Amino acid sequence: MTDQVLFNPGPYIPSAAVKPSTTDLQKPTDRFDVPPVDPNTIWYLAVIKPHMDAHEIIGPVRAFKYLLPKIQDMVSNSPSAIDKLDELMEVDDMWGARKKNPEFELSGFERFIIEGQRGIYTVLNIMREINKSVFELLPAPVYTVISLGPLEQGKRSGKEQFTKPKGFAQTTTLHGSWPNRESALKIARDVMENLLAEELYTKSAEGWEKGDGNKGGCMLMAMNGTYMWEVKVVYEDQAVKRAIEDASIHDKDKVWR
Repeated sequence: MTDQVLFNPGPYIPSAAVKPSTTDLQKPTDRFDVPPVDPNTIWYLAVIKPHMDAHEIIGPVRAFKYLLPKIQDMVSNSPSAIDKLDELMEVDDMWGARKKNPEFELSGFERFIIEGQRGIYTVLNIMREINKSVFELLPAPVYTVISLGPLEQGKRSGKEQFTKPKGFAQTTTLHGSWPNRESALKIARDVMENLLAEELYTKSAEGWEKGDGNKGGCMLMAMNGTYMWEVKVVYEDQAVKRAIEDASIHDKDKVWR
């Protein structure tokens, strides 16, 4: 059992003052052994592409199987990853025939490496959070807090043009989800305060999405002469996605494809 598999957000604890590398990531390995699933578990998928300095967090959802379509899409261009995922999704029955692996559909994996060409790879990380209030609310929209930084600020590459900041793959961090904006915003502000605790001469700002009433996400931003930080309150109101998940919740015999 590792800290990555069971993600339980608590008070944000700032990391050491030493800035993490924003360009060098050591290639991890697959981790398929996972603990049992606790009640009220919500699930996230992190898609990390070191060669592009990209880190996307998807979720939360009520069950691992709702992340499978995205996982299958991600592995579709890698023959070795397709075979590896097929081995997880199916097992041999007592007669040696292949059948669906119900344990995998329930518990998933912790880490899955998609091998590409010329040493390029993508990391799929599954994170769990025990969160009763959000579990009961899903698949309705909730508020998810994600931080990025310190990011190395982009450098001028031409007239009024700057390169992309560096450090997304290494520094993107999930802090959890909340059922209402007020709670999520409080956590987001606490996270930013701790990120900047040992930083001098920073400027900060908040920006809000246009939403319906008190709905909608926001972004907290800060920077100094060298680094920048972002803390996002992500709010997704995807009616189609919610309808699909809601139908699946009420159809226990539904199988994934």
